[in-house]
Parts: sequence; structure tokens; C-alpha cells
Amino acid sequence: MFKLKDVANLTNVSISTVSKVLNGKGRVSEKKRREILKVARQLGYTPNYHARTMARRSRILTIGLIVPDITNPFFAKLTKGVEKTCGEDALIILMDSFRNLEREEKLIKNARFFGIDGIIIGNSRVNDELVLEVSKYIPVVVFDKDYECENVVSIVLDNYHGAYSATKHLIENGCTHVVHLGGTHELFVSLQRANGYEAAMRESGFQPRIFATGYDENKGYENMKKILKQGETVDGIFCMNDLVAVGAMKAVKEFGLNIPKDIAIVGFDDDENLCEIISPSLSSVHQPVEEMGQISAKLLFELIKKDLKIKRYVFSPHLVIRQSSLKGRESQ
Repeated sequence: MFKLKDVANLTNVSISTVSKVLNGKGRVSEKKRREILKVARQLGYTPNYHARTMARRSRILTIGLIVPDITNPFFAKLTKGVEKTCGEDALIILMDSFRNLEREEKLIKNARFFGIDGIIIGNSRVNDELVLEVSKYIPVVVFDKDYECENVVSIVLDNYHGAYSATKHLIENGCTHVVHLGGTHELFVSLQRANGYEAAMRESGFQPRIFATGYDENKGYENMKKILKQGETVDGIFCMNDLVAVGAMKAVKEFGLNIPKDIAIVGFDDDENLCEIISPSLSSVHQPVEEMGQISAKLLFELIKKDLKIKRYVFSPHLVIRQSSLKGRESQ
């Protein structure tokens, strides 16, 4: 284990100077400050921010929660679930990567330097080597990817089954030309949903058509508009998430087509506040997001306390059928 004096020796400064820099105090040139921080990171030195609290009867934990887009209803609900479990026992530091992979990796790398007891990574796009490296220093909970290492827990949704059931539902309701407005495949969740869609299509004797769309309403709108302009034959759409589905619905309506009579649509996430308010109401694959957040925090607590019994927690989704996918029935 490296100490302050090791950082001091390598940067030719005093131990007190190193301490001040790592605590954001003191007057040190910007060049020297960066050198000290760089050496500290290279050595794997982690400041003990909690030393002052060790004598307390009960210590409040500090939990880092990293999400790609807090404006997405899924991650808002996830955050709510984490907060419910943490209550007054933990302080949550919420970090939004804005779907910027470089920023996300920096947040994860630096988490252990911020006095954080453990982190929850709210998506599966992160680099495996980075997760394994950070887990050497602090406990980690990751969504939708499996890791065989001591200090990492996985929260998994059966995305394949959810996508398969949504696509089969569209086919069983008379759709023969179902397209998938998917995410980008560097996200493992997107790949799983695309695979589930493709399996249902091929099983029914239909040709899959997957369009890499993205994750927000505007991307759903622009991509669906482009597909319709190109004259693609479409009578059913399975979307990566509810936001993409709402955008697709807007494009379909602009082309004068009826939902679900002309084109039936299914989303993913089942955000009731969104699915119930739009017209027609949106069919969607339900995942218990808030509960997933609660369980992720609970397992992280157990991991921090070295009392973990479950390394992988699997949730099963189910399809909630509303007006948008009942082909042959015009919206009221």
C-alpha cells in the first residue's frame, strides 16, 4: 500500500504539500498540482477521507451513482429506488455522463479518489477492464453485465426475453413487416434486445430489419421519418425504449397513418406516466426499475460490509398491452 511519503518522494515535495493538494487546499502551482495528482493515481494511492469519522458510532456511507442520462425516465426511477434504500444511511453522489463514454470512464476512474465507499454503474457500456481495475479499490454494482470477480455484483434484466415477447405480440396481432428501432450496439442491452427481436422474427419466417436509432424521442422521430420517406414497408415497430417509441409515433402520425390500424407499436421500459398519457396509449415491456434501484443499493451495502451472498440478481420483464399494439383497432 503506497503512502503520502511515496508520492512526496517521487514529486520532490513535502508530505504536507501532497496532503494539501489531495485535499484541494494550499497554494501550489498548477503544474506541480497536476504532477502530484498524476503520481498519486499511478501509484493507486487513495486518500482516507473517512478517517475523521471512524470513531463515530455509525458512519454514513458515500455511494456514487453513475447514469448516462438523468432526463431519461428509466434512470430517474432507478435513482429514486437507490435513494429509497439508502435513506439516511448513505449520501448519494449522482453523476451524469450525458452518454459520453470518455466522461463516463473518467467518472469511474476518479470515483475512488473522492472518498466514495462504492459505486453503482447504471448501464452496461463500460469497459470490462476498467470495472475490474476499479473493483480492486472499491465495491462496484453494474447493470446488465456479468463479472466473475470478488468485488463486483451484477443487476441483470432478461432483455432478450422482453424483446422476444414484444415482437411475438406484434406478429400475433397481424404484423408481418415489423422493424426494430434499436439502440447502438456498444451498449450490451441494445444487443440483447436486437437479438430477442431477431429470434422472434426468424422463428415466424420473417426477415428482421434493425435500424440503429439511439435512445431519445428525437432520434426515434427522425429515424422513423427517414424510414417512411424511403418507402419501407412497415406495419409494426418494436422500439428500444419508450422515448424512441414516442418519437416514432409522432413520425407515423405526420405521415397520415393510423396507430395501430396501419402501424402497431411497442416500446420498452413501461414508464406509466408516459405510456398512459399519449394517444393511443403505448404498449411497453415492463421492467421494475425502482425495485432494481433498491436491490442494487442493498447489494452494494452488503458488498461494502463483506456480507454478500448474491453475486447476480436477475429480473424478469413482462409485456403490458395497451392500444398502440392492438392492430385492427383504431385509437379512440
